Amino acid sequence: MEKQFKKYFQVLLLGFAGILLVFGFLNFFLDVFGLFGFKDKDKVRVYGEERFSKYLMTFEYVPQNFEGMILGPSLSANLNPSHIQDKNYFNVSLMGARMDNILALASNVIENNGTIKEAIVCIHPYVTTNTGEEDSDLMSPDTYWKALGSVNLLRVYGLGIIRNFNLWPNKYPKNQYNTNGSNSFEALFRVADVADRITKEVNNVDVSEFEIGISQRKDFEKLMTLFQTNNIRTFVYYHPVPYPIYKAHSESMDKYWEDILSGVNSDGEGMLRFYNFNNPEFLVF
Repeated sequence: MEKQFKKYFQVLLLGFAGILLVFGFLNFFLDVFGLFGFKDKDKVRVYGEERFSKYLMTFEYVPQNFEGMILGPSLSANLNPSHIQDKNYFNVSLMGARMDNILALASNVIENNGTIKEAIVCIHPYVTTNTGEEDSDLMSPDTYWKALGSVNLLRVYGLGIIRNFNLWPNKYPKNQYNTNGSNSFEALFRVADVADRITKEVNNVDVSEFEIGISQRKDFEKLMTLFQTNNIRTFVYYHPVPYPIYKAHSESMDKYWEDILSGVNSDGEGMLRFYNFNNPEFLVF
């Protein structure tokens, strides 16, 4: 009886190991994140698990196929780089990203860099506050191996099926993510009365949001140094807000911009360029 149990257990163990091996090889050849070079550039896209997916794309797909990258939170996530003439950009922005997330993405791209020469960075108080920081567990080198088998990967497959067959268009639209990384989420957050929404938001702005977290400030300075050291031409912009919001909080907003740039050493060679799109000179926006 005991021998039969041992034999049964060994067969079960070998069978389980075989299934895991087959699953790993299958994920290797499906290559949904462009990690292993089996997929054409135009066939790699985000289906879900955005942080997991885009971080894995920074190992190979982004640094080897694009000339520039856009980094930021949801404010820049829907910027479609196809409108940038004569430039091949990928939008690495994440919904809810903080500066530590942005630094992790950029660092991985630069570490594996082959073709990236430029970067666009979106700055906003939301990005540099310590309040409501997102989990950064997926922003580590160990995540690489999860591309061969993990719960996150299974979720990506599930969401890929939902999107490709348009099974839940109101929540997971088929082509929400473009192959250049931009997130066409506008339809999911559209409001009927924009003017009324802006009026309400004027009073919802929390002054504490303009306080820059110590670690987030350091990460921003590290990001700028990283780009300078690696000769990445960088365009940093202060994301514009509706004028009524700026008018009510202009002092805090202007002070924030001065504060976040105070620790950055510009090289004087034009590699780092800064634009405050809340400045009155950009009112035409």
